[in-house]
Amino acid sequence: MSDKEKITFRQPSFVEYFNTFEDEVLVDMAENHPETLKRMCALISLDIQLEAERYKKYRRAEYTA
Repeated sequence: MSDKEKITFRQPSFVEYFNTFEDEVLVDMAENHPETLKRMCALISLDIQLEAERYKKYRRAEYTA
């Protein structure tokens, strides 16, 4: 792995995802559409999990190559 670039995985946090939204949008969503906010949180969790799995798969492929 001397000439190859090493890839590391840092799991994103919910704060990083929510910082992409305006505060007013999140407040409105929490007040008026709580179920939508719950779904959005579930999708963010799924996205984080998929990223972690993708990284694990990449690491496995790297060591077996």
